[in-house]
Amino acid sequence: MAVNQSHTRDRRGVIIAYGESLLMQSPDVELSFPQQPEGSNLFSGTKTGMLVLTSYRVIFLTSRSVDDPMLSFMMPFDLMKNCTVEQPVFAANYIKGTIQAAPYGGWEGQATFKLVFRRGGAITFAQLMSKAASAAAQGVPLRTVNAWFGPVQIYVTDQGNMCTPQTPCSGEAAEVEELEYG
Repeated sequence: MAVNQSHTRDRRGVIIAYGESLLMQSPDVELSFPQQPEGSNLFSGTKTGMLVLTSYRVIFLTSRSVDDPMLSFMMPFDLMKNCTVEQPVFAANYIKGTIQAAPYGGWEGQATFKLVFRRGGAITFAQLMSKAASAAAQGVPLRTVNAWFGPVQIYVTDQGNMCTPQTPCSGEAAEVEELEYG
């Protein structure tokens, strides 16, 4: 897991590495850390922002808050464990789990995270995340043709170039297996 390494300079988008596929994004998600590492103010409070699922990781991009030291939060699948979906009766569904710090990730230790999906979609996100993590662990990551979504822009790095909706990079279309939920 790395802190403040997955957002663009203007904080309007996430950076997706070349060869990585965007699988899903969820706006209006709350991120909190019920158990956080000692001595770090990065993990305090509840952050609101966009959650992005790629073929290798989950990226949280905070909404524009001047006071919060956490701008983005990246969780590779191999550093996440004990992930569950909780469905409270009178509150929004959420995903919780434990994340281990990545080498040179801006912090040390481990933390418990909670992702609350205020607009719904926690179950769908968790199912696709589980499938993506399983595929990545087998060396065959899920692939899609990257598309550009909503007001938050997704930027893809392409061998040293920055790809945006205005200046797209060349790419190959890939066949994607249709997911069944239910």
